[in-house]
Amino acid sequence: MALPVKNDKSRRLICYCNAISQAEIEAAIERGCHSLGKIFDSTMAGVGPCGGSCQPVLRKMLETYLTTGQFPDDPRPSSRRRRP
Repeated sequence: MALPVKNDKSRRLICYCNAISQAEIEAAIERGCHSLGKIFDSTMAGVGPCGGSCQPVLRKMLETYLTTGQFPDDPRPSSRRRRP
């Protein structure tokens, strides 16, 4: 019997270049970073050497929060999610 996978936002990286977790980004948004620029400045997510490949995920997190008041459980594209 397989054990359930723990949803640990503090360990789930959104910005791989700068090792920024989902929890760090959510905290920044909750503190008032309500634009991509403010998220970049506050966390350094989205401004790594890759050229910002995580920006669509950051945008999804921000738009979902501003629309619903909640964050998506896992905002990453399904191709990046680990399979059990």
